[in-house]
Formats: sequence, C-alpha cells, structure tokens
Amino acid sequence: MGLRRSLDDYKRNKETAEVFPGEQRTQMGQFTGSTQRLIHVDPSGSIRDYSYPLSGLHGLSSSRFGVRFDQTIEWFDTLEGASQTLHEGTVETIHNFEKFDVVQRDFTNALTHATAFKLRGETPDSIELVGFVELTPEGQEGRIGQLVHDDELVEVYHNREHTYLGASTELEITPEVMEKFDEVLADEPKSFPRKGESESYEGSRLTGGVRFRTEFEDGRTTVITTLSDIEEQPRSASLKHVADQTQRYSDPSKLLTDAQQSGLTPDITDQLVQMDLHVLDLLSAPTGARIAGPDFDPHYQYSGGYGYTWFRDDGEISTFLLEADERLGLDIENRHRKSAEFYLQTQLDDGRWPHRVWPMNGRLAPGWANGHVEGSETQYQADQTASVLVFLAEYLATHHESLPKDTATDIETALELGVGGMDISLETDGLPTECENAWENMNGRFTHTAAKFMQAYSTIATAPLADTLQNHAATQARRIYDALETMWCPDEKIYGLRLVDGNLDVRIDSTTFSLIDAHLAYRDVGDISDERYSRLATHLETAFERLWTETDAIRGLTRFEEDTWRRRNQGNEKIWTVSTGWGAYAAEKAIRLFSTTSQQFDPTAWSDRLFTEIDLTGSLCLSSGYLPEQFFDSGTPDSATPLGWSHAIRLATYAARSTRNVEPAVERQSGKR
Repeated sequence: MGLRRSLDDYKRNKETAEVFPGEQRTQMGQFTGSTQRLIHVDPSGSIRDYSYPLSGLHGLSSSRFGVRFDQTIEWFDTLEGASQTLHEGTVETIHNFEKFDVVQRDFTNALTHATAFKLRGETPDSIELVGFVELTPEGQEGRIGQLVHDDELVEVYHNREHTYLGASTELEITPEVMEKFDEVLADEPKSFPRKGESESYEGSRLTGGVRFRTEFEDGRTTVITTLSDIEEQPRSASLKHVADQTQRYSDPSKLLTDAQQSGLTPDITDQLVQMDLHVLDLLSAPTGARIAGPDFDPHYQYSGGYGYTWFRDDGEISTFLLEADERLGLDIENRHRKSAEFYLQTQLDDGRWPHRVWPMNGRLAPGWANGHVEGSETQYQADQTASVLVFLAEYLATHHESLPKDTATDIETALELGVGGMDISLETDGLPTECENAWENMNGRFTHTAAKFMQAYSTIATAPLADTLQNHAATQARRIYDALETMWCPDEKIYGLRLVDGNLDVRIDSTTFSLIDAHLAYRDVGDISDERYSRLATHLETAFERLWTETDAIRGLTRFEEDTWRRRNQGNEKIWTVSTGWGAYAAEKAIRLFSTTSQQFDPTAWSDRLFTEIDLTGSLCLSSGYLPEQFFDSGTPDSATPLGWSHAIRLATYAARSTRNVEPAVERQSGKR
C-alpha cells in the first residue's frame, strides 16, 4: 500500500470527524481471497491488494473501473445505488444505469485475481470498459518498470515481484505517470487516470500506473491480474499463465465453477458458521497463521498495523476453532494441525513466543513488545505465550489418539518448554511479573495475564503428559488461584485491572472475562471456594453493567473504563466487538461454571443480550457479515475490518449456545502420557 495513496486519502478526509485520514479503510465492501492473496472490493467495485503478509507480494495499490458510451466515461465510483453481495464464491457488485446494469464479479484463485464484467439490459450500441490500476511491486512507488507485451498485456516489476495485467478481450493500454513531488505536496488531491496522452516513451516505462480500455464481446469481458516471484516463475511461464487465465475466465461458467470449488470452507449451510470460517480463511496464510486483520494503517500513523500474526490473537482463534469443531463437527482438523505446526516452528528457545511474526514464514515482524528477546521482561506480553499453550494442550488432549507419534512428541516437548517460559514470568507471590497488557497500551501486573497463566497451567496439568510436568503445572495453577485474592477489590466488588507499584487499578477491563475460562480449567486441578464463585459472579455482573453502552445506533461493551484510543472527537469510550463477543462467550461459559453453585446471578440473559449485538442481524455486524474491531457511537465502524479475533469468538459462542447442556462431540483425553 503506497504512501501516495495514503497522502491522497489524507487530503480528502483530514476534516472528516469519524475518519482517520490517510488510512486505507475496509469497513465498507467485501473481500475475496486465497491463502496467498487478499483483495478488497469496495462498494464501487474498485479493488486493492492486502496480500503482502500472506505471500510477500504487494500487487494492486489502487484501481477504478467504468464504462465509456456516447463519448462519455462514467466511472463506477461516481455512481450511486450500487449493490454488493457474495454470490457463488464471488463478490458480485451491480452498477446501475438508467436502462442497463453492469454486473461485476470478483474472484481470487492462488495469486490470480479475475474481475469479470457482464452487461445486462438495454445497452448502448457502442460501449466499452475503461479502467485504471496502480501496481506497486514490492511496495515500491519508484524504481519500477513497465513492459507492454504485444500492446495488450502489461508487466510491472521492481526486482523479484512481477505483476501482470491482461484481459479476455483486446486491451488498449496507456501507461500513466503517477503524482510528481509538486502534486504530492499540493493541497488538493489528484484524480487518476489523467486526461490526455501518456508522457514520453521513457517516462511511460518507469511507472506503475496503467490506464486501459477494452470492448465487450457478447456483453462480457474479464480483467486478470497475476502476481509472481520471477525467481520462482519465469516471465514466459507467467505470460502463458495470464493468457490461459484470461481465456478460461472469459467463460462465466468456468469462473463460477472455480470460485465455488476454491472455497476453503467446508460445505456448511449455517450462514453464521459459514461467514466466520470464510473470514478466518481470508486472513490465513499457507502456513495456517492468520493476520489480525487487513492492514489499513501500514505507515503506523494511528496504530501499530494489523497485517501480522499476534500469538495472542492467533492462539485464541485456534482454541475457539477447536472448541467450535468439537461442538459442531466442522471437520477442520487440518486447520488445527497447521496452527500447531506453526507454533512449534516459531517457539523461542526459552519456551515463549515473540510479539508478532510474518504469517507467510514465521519470521519476526516489526513490533514493540519483544522485551524478552531484548533482555527485559517488562516490554513483553506474557499472556501471548499462555494463549498458545492453552491451544497446544487442548489440541493434544482432544486429538491425542489420532496425532502422528512424532507430532505428539513435539507438542509435548513444546508444552514442557512453554511451562518453563511461563515460570520465568511468574513471581514468588504467585502472580505474573510486570509486563504489557493484552491491549498493548499499558504496563503492570494484570488480572488477565494471571487468568491466562492459570488456564494454561491447569490445561497442561490435565493433558496427557508426564507426571512431573502435570504435577508442576498443577502446583503453579494453585499458586495463581491463591494469588488472585490480591486482585480483588472488596469496595468495588470486582477484580481490578492491574497492580501498579502495589496499588490496585480498580477500573473494569473486559479482558478480565478470562477469569471464567481460567476457573473452568482450574476445577479439574483444585477446589474452588464458595466465596470465589460468589466473587466471580459479582465481578461478571458488575463488569457487564459498567461496560455496557447503548446509543441510538449501536449497543455493546466498551474495552475498559477510561479507554481513550481512536476516539477522534468522541468524548467517551468506543464499543468494541471483541469485548462484546468476549462478554457473550464468558456469560455462556459462566452458565457452566455456576451450574452447580447457589449463585443468584444468571448469566443466560447477558449471553443472549450480548450475542444479539454481534449476530448477523446485530447492531455491531455490518451488512457484509463482517465484524469491525470497534465503532463510534454514531454507528460508524472503525479500525481493522474484518477482525479475526471477533469472528472466532462469535463462532465459539454460537457453538456453545447451540449445544448448551450438550457435551462436546470430541472427548478430551487426560491422565498420564
């Protein structure tokens, strides 16, 4: 995603109240993708690549399409009333004119993206497709070259990455020089394509901009883009591939057939399950690792970026998927296996995991919480390691009999090493040491970190592992259980957010919902007192009541009290889908936790209330089915969209609600190895 496009957006939106200018937003529109390429199709049909974290290739930085008839060009992004849906594996966008429509279907297969256009209705006698694309191989906006093969197929390149553009009908191509310095620095944004002819031949071959037009044949034409690494696929092979694909996808039936067959989601009819699995597929690399969300802020202007694999997000997603699979029988074991293999590959020598990595290869990605790599414990998010260990222990317990012996052994070794890593972070008082929190915006000794540690130790203590490891993990879990007394505030009747210099921060934080899962796991390790049950119930009910926010447009839970991040001009905390979903999940799990107690608090009503807001028809779910990370009070969605963590929470909560009072289909193995 180029700097030019970010600066252009900044100029267009710097005065907009609920927009962070310069971001490449994805709240509106839909995605199509493979494990190597992720393409956003905005409501006007313009497409853009968010593929780099998945494949290491950049592709399209911007584009626009339109039609030319009666000597006039009508760009689709200037029209009103377009509609967009998922249709048989494609993103279908319908552009409406007075007497005819243009139906656009987008589909991604491996590194190739097809955009097919079909005319429908009373079309003019002479009509052609027009388009513009900006290609930025290796993320470069300068030092790029352009080749035009046989006057109808474009190749744009920097070094290794080569991007190709072709069509099923004859293309008329005009290279387009992008903004010069004076245009970049001007107050007003610049629209492309420019009017008039291209610059000199020399200038036209040193740009990633391409203007084109092509006629419709039998009312149809298809535009193809393909990304390639020239060290893996030579030019001749790429040119042949583009020619083959343009010919193949000139036939709409073949495009729809390939689109339907390329879906990674099993044949599932439930719309919510299908949507959540589809989103997690879109965010997944060939390794099985997932980006947190499409990277809308690659220049780190308002965030630290989202196109990376966090081990907290990914570990939690993996556990949610495992749980949903156990309850709904989704037949997604291959995903669990890939996740486990990725975690084994990326575990550090001390048993822990780094802040975040590139999903394409597991290498260390830019981050700010690698203190344990640098030699400092404070700038480290210890809960991330615990999240991964919970998944590995649960995966071993639920699939132990079917795992290859070598894989099971590797997981056992990783768990033993991981326990040692958590031990490093556990202080003598039984609480994790000072570190960064799950929201990555403060330091302290957090209730959430302690809860994740207790859950991880407890899960390992009951997994099919060696006696010594089980006993040690159980002992550590009991130490944390006792130490959690320190986090209780009797005046507020809640578990505080954190300890700072020995003082309890008594703000409510939605991450403390993790106490429910932690105690469910701990029940198999030690006894839970009636007083602890009472405190958990009181805390959960109080947290729901204090974080609940309702406006004319939306309803849900905020992240934590006094949260100031990304508020723009809003004076109060924003609603987050992660927090709302987490609350629904915790309430559903609390039904199980409190089922044998005499607690007066009934979490069922809160489970229903919170899940309603993230359901497909809820106030926090977009018409696309996507869950953005957060919302302004006006109902304007903001930040990463779709957010994988939110979709995984929704899926696991739906699975738990659908099978309430029913035991999981997969039996968990426990006991000795």
